[in-house]
Amino acid sequence: MAEQQCDLPGGACRQQFQRGWIYFVPGYGTFAVWGAINGRYQQLSADTGGLGYPSSDEQCGLPGGACRQQFQRGSIYFVPGYGTFAVWGAINGRYQQLSADTGGLGYPSSDEQCGLSGGVCSQQFQRGSIYFVPGYGTFSVVGAISGRYQSLGGLSGYLGAPHGDEQCGLRFGGCSQQFTRGKIYFAIGAGTQPVWGGLGSFYDSRHSQDGVIGYPVTGEACDGAGNCSQSFQFGQLQWINGGGVRYMISTAGYCPALNSGAVKYPTNGAQRVSLAVADAYRATQVSMITCVRRPGDGQYVKEWGAIGSAGESGFAGPGVATGPTWQAFSPTGSFTVTEAFGLGNPGTALSYRTLNQFSRWGGRLNANYNQYFESSSDIFPDENMWYFATRPTHDYRQGVVINYNRPPDSPIVMNAGFAIFMHGNNKPTWGCLAFNDPDLLQFMRTAQAGDRIVMGVGYEIFW
Repeated sequence: MAEQQCDLPGGACRQQFQRGWIYFVPGYGTFAVWGAINGRYQQLSADTGGLGYPSSDEQCGLPGGACRQQFQRGSIYFVPGYGTFAVWGAINGRYQQLSADTGGLGYPSSDEQCGLSGGVCSQQFQRGSIYFVPGYGTFSVVGAISGRYQSLGGLSGYLGAPHGDEQCGLRFGGCSQQFTRGKIYFAIGAGTQPVWGGLGSFYDSRHSQDGVIGYPVTGEACDGAGNCSQSFQFGQLQWINGGGVRYMISTAGYCPALNSGAVKYPTNGAQRVSLAVADAYRATQVSMITCVRRPGDGQYVKEWGAIGSAGESGFAGPGVATGPTWQAFSPTGSFTVTEAFGLGNPGTALSYRTLNQFSRWGGRLNANYNQYFESSSDIFPDENMWYFATRPTHDYRQGVVINYNRPPDSPIVMNAGFAIFMHGNNKPTWGCLAFNDPDLLQFMRTAQAGDRIVMGVGYEIFW
């Protein structure tokens, strides 16, 4: 149909035939371009366009009846039921990294589209998309995250363009992907959900999926007043218009938080860790979950739980001394338990002291401060332990010493706080943790020296 043309750029030669072309390309070989692939090649300015010269023959008989041909800077695919599409440039580079048509994306299902918002280019494939995002890079969006992204409007939706590739191997085997204005998370059992806006920023600040509340299980829902909420595996975030974020934590997340590093305070590898947590400052009710290391994998799992009471003033802030007992604050932090006391050992492995009528705990600023001693004197603010053990409310019938402001956790600092115990008579106290007798006895009978208790307001205890 035409004479051979040589002296083309790169020393190539080409010749046109009735239904296609043959190219000789130095360093590659001699290849025919014909049929549907040739039609698309010609539309893209053939060898003077972005694809360059052919670098292979057309290959047909691919899965699904597809055909493909390689060119110097990309490929053209004929895909039955979809059409004939070129893949080139930055998008082709990412496609090849992902094993091209044998990878998770499958075959192209559209041409590349450029000139989108922000200068973005995108191309659809059978099982996802690839985006070139100026200033960020070229990223694929595939699988469940792709489905959720498209349901939210894709590139034209609130999330905007992808700003990173999907990251998998996260907590519980989950995945996430960053977009312009938020992320999409996938985790088995939680689903595929976005987190964005003010709640998204707060979620990121609390270590995202590694934080105590885990993965999102719903999208964000807002009302007409601008108040929004979103549920997570182990809690909920609420955006209150004009009031910021409220952070609610389920007790089901306490032990998993130990495993993911979402507990702010050290536990030093203790075999058993109890978490006594209030919802807010000034709140006196605490939820306590005791977590024990599971044989084999060493993961913490729930052993048991209880509801108790903190000081009448709630918890002091992190690093803030509780001060004299009449200020009625419980301390925030992580403390060991090594000893117990009461009217008779109920079966605890902790070092146990049986109380008598001379049993005192030092509150005066002298050598007895925050220690057990015995005396016939009863001088406030020393605590008469016998009185509290034998009065009708029997607060100290049984008790456990929480090693706040005392060895082995720390040196004793005068007037920083004393007599922080776990005891009976479940009512707000002057700084102790109080529980119903069966729960206190459960703690004592399972506790070992060196177990720890982490206590405080949830926001301060967990990421």
